[in-house]
Amino acid sequence: MRTAPKRALLAALLAVLAVPALAARQCEPVVGEGWPPAVGNYGQAASQLLGGQAEDELSLLTLPARGEESQVLLRRDAGNGQWTVLAGLAEKRIYSWNSGASRAGVNLRLDQSPSFAQAPLPDALAQRVVAVWAQALSTPEVAARAPVTDGEVVSFTVNGERYSGLRPGCGQLEALLEQAALLTELAHSKDKKYEKRYEAIERALDKMHNRFSGEDAG
Repeated sequence: MRTAPKRALLAALLAVLAVPALAARQCEPVVGEGWPPAVGNYGQAASQLLGGQAEDELSLLTLPARGEESQVLLRRDAGNGQWTVLAGLAEKRIYSWNSGASRAGVNLRLDQSPSFAQAPLPDALAQRVVAVWAQALSTPEVAARAPVTDGEVVSFTVNGERYSGLRPGCGQLEALLEQAALLTELAHSKDKKYEKRYEAIERALDKMHNRFSGEDAG
């Protein structure tokens, strides 16, 4: 298993930190259930290529307007119960537009070898992350249907359900992006840094709880 270039994989996820935070009640839904129109085939193929499986507890797939697609996910081994964070980065952009006169159209470049990095996550912390994501993705910040998108698409999954759309710039879903960036950083860390990464994830969850605990979950 090859290790993905850390800077390239973190760039898409850390972009959220440049956006000023707003209270969730000010946020209009930019993410909804399912895939945006005309994105499903591309998104599903990218998710699978980047390590996604139906039994994953949660994931965040980033389909940028330009550049390589990336994904971070959390899964539990059915045999030993161990939780693993897996971060994947496409070797080259999956989505390609063929402009040839005779065969114009979308070409998904799936014949490639993405880079991966992974790390364990303690049981209690992993279950807390899954619970937080499930709660956040059940709030009014999520619409009944994924919106039409033009450019970047972000796609969350939790407990087998998918929610996709634009990059959230406020509210609880923005906090999930920050947590996804921390999970990605953990996946790329050496063993001696794990405890430090776990503490950072715990602090992010505490911060999110303190900020949004009084809001209506819908």
